Amino acid sequence: WESDESIKEDSQSNLTPAQQKYLNAKKYVKFFLVADHIMYLKYGRNLTTLRTRMFDTVNIVNLILQRINIHVALIGIEIWSKEDKIIVQSVPDVTLKLFATWRESVLLKRKNHDNAHLLTGINFNGPTAGLAYLGGICKPMYSAGIVQDHNKIHHLVAIAMAHEMGHNLGMDHDKDTCICRAKACVMAGTLSCDASYLFSDCSRQEHREFLIKNMPQCILKKPLKTDVVSPPVCGNYFVEVGEDCDCGSPAT
Repeated sequence: WESDESIKEDSQSNLTPAQQKYLNAKKYVKFFLVADHIMYLKYGRNLTTLRTRMFDTVNIVNLILQRINIHVALIGIEIWSKEDKIIVQSVPDVTLKLFATWRESVLLKRKNHDNAHLLTGINFNGPTAGLAYLGGICKPMYSAGIVQDHNKIHHLVAIAMAHEMGHNLGMDHDKDTCICRAKACVMAGTLSCDASYLFSDCSRQEHREFLIKNMPQCILKKPLKTDVVSPPVCGNYFVEVGEDCDCGSPAT
């Protein structure tokens, strides 16, 4: 497990009081997850099975993002069981744009949230496992991502989802010069079976600089307990944010 102490805050003294207050504040991504029609078919038209898959995935995304003091609260899920509400296609940037447009024009008006991802059963062209807008968090058109359900092992799908959310939160891909305390960190350019739940020093610094520069406001607001969709695995683990949720989290 990576220690926050490994990141030296060289520019700490250059921060304004407002920036320092913002950095110290608890942050929450109120997250909405959509599964497309292919996902519904892939999981045998069984809503319970698919919901469990979605819950398990977001549980791990939350565990990963907590390493950078971001708490991911699942406040809504939607399964396109009858038909897709956008044309989901294998060209990822087209699908991302269509999903982000639908999110802004339809979903946001129905349910307030900070960030939404589409979990799809389609095969994207090339090696792409997901796509998201860099620095898009809190922006109506750009706080979105898409992730392919590319592996039976749900924690690998969760790492891909955390990776795309990392882009939304200002992180780019790791470079060769980045320090990662595992074979591969969350923001590695390619997803492998060596993927870990750790963020590199570059990711932490990029995320910090993004927060200081942009101070996105939506993630400062704590979700209402009544808004959180509680996954069956860990019950109300989000009630006390400081508590560790140790249900069903695989060792890394």
